[in-house]
Amino acid sequence: ATVIDDPGPENPGLDAAGLNIRRGGVEGRDLRETLANAGMTPEQVRDVISAHPQLETQYALVNEVQPRINYLRFLDDNDRLDGESVSSCIARQPQSLERDFHLVHEDADYAVVNKPWCVRLDTPRGWPGKVRFTPKYPGDLSVEDWLERRYPDWDTVRFCHQLDNATSGVLVAASNKRAAGAAAKLFRERRARKTYLAIVFGHPEKDEWTVDVPMGRDPDDPKGFRERVDPEHGKACETRIRVLKRGKLSLRGKFEGVPVSKVEVTPVTGRRHQIRLHLQFSGHPIVGDNAYSEDTDSFRTFLHAHKLTLPFDEPRGTMQWVAPEPESFAAAME
Repeated sequence: ATVIDDPGPENPGLDAAGLNIRRGGVEGRDLRETLANAGMTPEQVRDVISAHPQLETQYALVNEVQPRINYLRFLDDNDRLDGESVSSCIARQPQSLERDFHLVHEDADYAVVNKPWCVRLDTPRGWPGKVRFTPKYPGDLSVEDWLERRYPDWDTVRFCHQLDNATSGVLVAASNKRAAGAAAKLFRERRARKTYLAIVFGHPEKDEWTVDVPMGRDPDDPKGFRERVDPEHGKACETRIRVLKRGKLSLRGKFEGVPVSKVEVTPVTGRRHQIRLHLQFSGHPIVGDNAYSEDTDSFRTFLHAHKLTLPFDEPRGTMQWVAPEPESFAAAME
């Protein structure tokens, strides 16, 4: 749950100067003690582990659960939980504690990361010359931080493309300038083929459709975060959408039980927020997308970069990387 239209949870760096950390990090020798220290009652701890046993069997305590609790406390300290307590958020939607960094592929030139949701990439665009992002709460970690720890011999982390902070999934980084240039060239020439998964509100009438309305920055957004459909002055873009499954939202909260659909999305172009805006324009905004839907209740934006294909020149040839559908997707609909 976040404040509507507030970019902070998706990109804390946009207004970092106005955000505060008022509490230290949550601690605990095990999951149950950690949840109790986060303010949950013994009954809440019992019920949430019973409903979501993966918290105890799959989630890493120090690198996943505790940092996510600290993230929720950070949001609460800055009045971004819509008045709900941290313990209530965890009890309703325990998948909010998911934060699993892992590699999809690695070789001498590239590391392909399955990026967690609500994790920023790196330093601001325009670096050097801008102040580097600093941790906003105990355990806060960017993809750049994670890669630097894993590859201490890299002179710098070079991301070959962008991925919204709110979006999880395939992200490619290069260990050297030559490799970064080769991959970035494929994105510039629109030869990279990307496939996303999303959970959207409603049951689309069609099983497949294409959106090609131009888009540009929204002048009515004072923070400059949102885009809008702009047929007259916007940039051309195209998105192809295919329905994979229709069902109901199973997340506890305001929208529990409403019709939702899982869709496969293929962006032909790569504009900022293109998928999010085109799905909203279609009448089916993404669940949890507080910039382009009315949902400030769901714990994440349900958009995942599922597959990426890059047709490199020989001898490397075409490479395809897949980030499996997150468990949080399966838990979100029935």
